[in-house]
Amino acid sequence: MAGRHHFARRSHRRSERVPRQDGTWPVHRAWHQSHGTIAAVGGEGAAVSDATSRAVVLERPGRFVERTFPLPRIGADEFLLRVELVTICGGDPIEYEGRNRKTHYPLVLGHEVVGRIADIGAAAAVRHGVQVGSRVIVEPYIACRACDRCLAGAYHFCREGLVYGVTVSSDRPPHLWGAYGEYLYGPPGARVHRIRDEVPAAAACLTSVVGNAVRWIRTRGRGRVGEAVVVLGAGVQALATVLVSKDSGLAPVVVIARGTNPRKLDLARRYGADVVIDVEHDDVMDVVQGALGGRDLDLAVECTGAETMLALGIRLLGPAGRLVLAGTRGGLPAAMDIDGIVFKELDLLGGLGQAHDTELAADIVNSRRYPIEEMVTHVFPLSATPQAFELFMGRRDGVIHVGLDPNH
Repeated sequence: MAGRHHFARRSHRRSERVPRQDGTWPVHRAWHQSHGTIAAVGGEGAAVSDATSRAVVLERPGRFVERTFPLPRIGADEFLLRVELVTICGGDPIEYEGRNRKTHYPLVLGHEVVGRIADIGAAAAVRHGVQVGSRVIVEPYIACRACDRCLAGAYHFCREGLVYGVTVSSDRPPHLWGAYGEYLYGPPGARVHRIRDEVPAAAACLTSVVGNAVRWIRTRGRGRVGEAVVVLGAGVQALATVLVSKDSGLAPVVVIARGTNPRKLDLARRYGADVVIDVEHDDVMDVVQGALGGRDLDLAVECTGAETMLALGIRLLGPAGRLVLAGTRGGLPAAMDIDGIVFKELDLLGGLGQAHDTELAADIVNSRRYPIEEMVTHVFPLSATPQAFELFMGRRDGVIHVGLDPNH
């Protein structure tokens, strides 16, 4: 096809490692290995070649099956990504359980992804500044680039927008609309960011998560150097918010969370939290007031969606403080201290996705200033996706975040 940058695809990287007893794969050094053989739906063996892509499809809520799709011919403003690693987003269980009305089944999940450009059109190569072999992450949003919202810069609210692994059925050609597979399709509205080769794949996958935190702290939260911030929660999104707060010069950085997973609290400290409070054992108000040293709290970011944490954020903030709401509640309403908001003139700010904040997030990830990869505690082969979901949703064995490796 004219106008395409297409070269012989390189053999993909496969990790030199032995699975743990629980079926997960520790990440160590890697070597290049050619494609192997997989089990297809119905039990038949299928040789994976450059003409097809293996993917795990959420056929309906609660049921994963493995499918093989033909690789698409790539046009001038398109690309094809060879997936290196994908992590299970905290929102993926919503699709798994059938709780998202925007989801159309069957569906290939996955948008926290890193990989290498396997094929790219000439226009896309110029627009993205990448070529075959470039290591990149892909933003979740696919925008039309033409509606009023896109033209205003709010492409994450695109009127015709799509979201990888959430809103596009795998029945829609070219089928590869999620990263739970060997390849991911990049249409004209996709956006990518370069990732350095030395960055661990697990860290790279969390670039969009760090991008969310950049949005909540810097863009929506308007955080400034020297301001005091409280992060409510200690999940992946909250931990990313801690490191972005530290990277942005806010101080002190206070984390308030349940201490059910000590590994999370330890990471919060390593990412720069000055004070970590366990709500089940500590006197929250006394510890926060001691950390502030008589100052008012400027900014709070609520990452859990829990009413108790929302109420705590409102209570802790000083006059004219800002509360960023990043945790969701699955459509459930929440009681709120309206008087506290009114009498302190608080700003309540919704925080959605990363949009233009991913570029700075990629800079943070590429800097290697923080061990971001340590949030990914377990990695499974793609064929073990059901087991990976069971662990992730059950929150067992000290799990924080889970990766899927399509190269096994």
